[in-house]
Amino acid sequence: MELETKLKILSDSAKYDICGDCFISREVKRVSPVTLNQWIYPTMLPDGRKVKLFKVLMSNACENDCAYCPFNAYRRVKRTSFTKEELATYFMELVRKGIVSGLFLSSGIRGNPEKTMQEMIETVEIIRKKYQFRGYIHLKILPGVSRQTIEEAFRLASRISINLEVPDERFFKGISQKKKFSKYLLSPLLYIDKLKKEAPRFFLKDGFTTQFVVGVSGEKDIDILKRVWDLYTRTSISRVYYSAFHPIPGTPLEGKEPTPPLREHRLYQVDYLFRKYGFELEELVFSEGGNLILEKDPKTVWATKNRWFFPVEINRADYEELIRVPGIGPKSAKKIIKLRQIKKINSEEEFLKIGKGLQKSLPYITINGQIPYSQRRKIVISTLF
Repeated sequence: MELETKLKILSDSAKYDICGDCFISREVKRVSPVTLNQWIYPTMLPDGRKVKLFKVLMSNACENDCAYCPFNAYRRVKRTSFTKEELATYFMELVRKGIVSGLFLSSGIRGNPEKTMQEMIETVEIIRKKYQFRGYIHLKILPGVSRQTIEEAFRLASRISINLEVPDERFFKGISQKKKFSKYLLSPLLYIDKLKKEAPRFFLKDGFTTQFVVGVSGEKDIDILKRVWDLYTRTSISRVYYSAFHPIPGTPLEGKEPTPPLREHRLYQVDYLFRKYGFELEELVFSEGGNLILEKDPKTVWATKNRWFFPVEINRADYEELIRVPGIGPKSAKKIIKLRQIKKINSEEEFLKIGKGLQKSLPYITINGQIPYSQRRKIVISTLF
């Protein structure tokens, strides 16, 4: 098979993995044709660096039976693979032309996981040693590889990841009969955490991540978030990503209802509350069915259920109190505190000038002990009609 055909198949096939904080909706951006029609992914790294990733599979052949996966062993699809030199050479051509500045490399399992992972590692070794590339490389860890192989990937990559897909073994049985959740997914992830904690800081400097396929096996948001909370509190994981299940024709789950994108969005909002706002799992509000409430964002739902916390006096509240107010995020909270060092905030108008989205905060605050004017007006109108 010609290189152009391989690139088209294997770069397009890589779109199912989330690789980082991308700047555009649904993560994917098609760049105008460069050498060939590959996909380039503009991504932001944890330290704020921006990279343009060449995102690709080593092979889309696979021995596994994952029921949701477009490349499972039983689906009829055109299969192909790169050689190590082929992929390394092409990637470096893109780097030299300034088209990309990083690599995201994953693969289906061709033959066995150890053999395929070694091919991926050897490809990265060519890039690192032969071509002296020192930039960003994200390596996907394949389920079932040895600890020694994980250690090799750990030494070479900027970031590694292994996708848990579901919260635990109960839900995994519904998507694969070949793989075992604890042995092939959770245990390797915990071993990566052990390596990260013990290694010098310059190893795996961009950390490690995982991903869940939301709604693939009947799991509820509370099931997912219990696992996520455990990961954030017990391990050094950098990020968790969420991908709403979407049925693919020709797979065992082709007739299953897709997961609403809004459900994925709510999980990301909670993830942010965990990482940036100091919220804990027990503070979240779920529906009777165990899912997050779709109609309102989780912070507003919490505020509605915890009216005792409000109103928050905008001229006295500390940072932790401010970021609990709907509409006030870390940036706005810092601006409020900085402004208070100069002068008091004396009016609703002054408050709204601080940042975008603060209109949403008005029902939850006081300004110098007074309810904001617009909220008082609403109260008066509601009593008249």
